[in-house]
Amino acid sequence: MILSGCVGLGAWTLGTRTAEGDHQAIQPTRGTIAPHKPERGALIETAADLQTQWGKPDRIKAVESGGEEWIYKTDGLRWSGMLLYVMIVPLPAMVPVGSQYLSVLVQDGRIERVTKVDWAFKGGAYCGYFGMMYGRLGCGTGTFEETQPSGQGPSPQQ
Repeated sequence: MILSGCVGLGAWTLGTRTAEGDHQAIQPTRGTIAPHKPERGALIETAADLQTQWGKPDRIKAVESGGEEWIYKTDGLRWSGMLLYVMIVPLPAMVPVGSQYLSVLVQDGRIERVTKVDWAFKGGAYCGYFGMMYGRLGCGTGTFEETQPSGQGPSPQQ
């Protein structure tokens, strides 16, 4: 039980998670969005400020509305697949499906929307003692929300 905090059988799926919002709290450090909006002076509010602080986007795409989508890659890969728990050993069966990134919709020099794309657990089933996840003995299933408000992780729903 010391190795993983879990003893039993379980399977959890992983996939892409998207969190978006209108003009979120963009921080001066590249790729960082605050979960809570700090005082106004600490935020990046215009496309010019964003490019000054974060540098040029990794990719720019034109959008139908006449604006642009600025893509900034963040550290890490997005994963898809399954994580199996057999007794005390986690067995990953995952493949990378792309990079994690932030998409910033820019319209007339204004930041209209920020979308964070990364990976998260989607859902699964377990039977045994799963201390890390639930801290109890039993069997059950769980799902995780597809879209999260920015800055919040998945929350199991049973």
